[in-house]
Amino acid sequence: MSFKHTLLGLLNLESMSGYEIKKIIRKTPFMYWSGNNNQVYTALADLLAEGHVSKEVQHQDGTPSKKVYTITEDGLEELNGWLISDAEAPVLRKQILIKLALSSHLTRDDLESMLESYARLVRMEMALAERQLEQSGFSELPSERAFFLSLIRENIVSLYSSELVWIDKVRQAAAALPASTAKVGQEENQLIEVKNEMNFAVREKDKKKFLHVTGDGGLLNQEQDALDIISQCFALETNAVVFEGQLSENFLQLSTGVAGAVLQKFGNYNIRAAFVLQEDQDMPLRFREMMTEQRAGNAFKIFDSMADATRWILVS
Repeated sequence: MSFKHTLLGLLNLESMSGYEIKKIIRKTPFMYWSGNNNQVYTALADLLAEGHVSKEVQHQDGTPSKKVYTITEDGLEELNGWLISDAEAPVLRKQILIKLALSSHLTRDDLESMLESYARLVRMEMALAERQLEQSGFSELPSERAFFLSLIRENIVSLYSSELVWIDKVRQAAAALPASTAKVGQEENQLIEVKNEMNFAVREKDKKKFLHVTGDGGLLNQEQDALDIISQCFALETNAVVFEGQLSENFLQLSTGVAGAVLQKFGNYNIRAAFVLQEDQDMPLRFREMMTEQRAGNAFKIFDSMADATRWILVS
């Protein structure tokens, strides 16, 4: 995707500020950017210098001035040239293909676990993409162009659907393998096998919903737990979750990588999490240091009481 041309295309729909452009791109599944807040403003500055957009500063009472960008005739000519040029080839580089190619030493159960985890991720991404399409500004296209959105949805859904069909084929092939195969290169930091059943409940306060997660055996024991929670958040149409109980040893021991993987997943899907710990929960020094480093952030925090956690997650 040419980021500058994407901005020109959006400005061709209507004049907007950089903040408004970011909101549209963030909520549109077939558009993407680095996530760096400066990328949009840097691209707009370049387009302005190139004469492809103009800028108007609109003063507002009680709020900061608003910089509104409008596409110019030169910008429209540049956009049209890009629209009719050759498109990028479909992307074939997928991590799951690399994993499968390098998995000859795994047991059949390990392969099944890998495939099930990927299948859940694909289903979750498909659900998220469909919801974002419904909420995007492109859902309000003029009636004579509305069929384009249907075709875009068809393309996206077919991508994920064909991936799920492919996963089933790999599962069938894996089912023919021996039940167990000797593993090579055992990792130094082994995960602790803990049976953990998470309980999900939806809570509401001041007309705002959040997911309340409890469970025995230690919460957030593996990366898959994050995907299960994200799926529940999507179903409830909330991005707020409060955990109450003991965090798992796998999560607390940073050497396992579980905490990093879980929190990265939450960040990728804009999930904000609050942890309410039991009084007897012992947190390792390295984990405490990590939480101290993250204290200024707005993605996840640890609290001593449910009231404090709820207040933070609903106000932030």
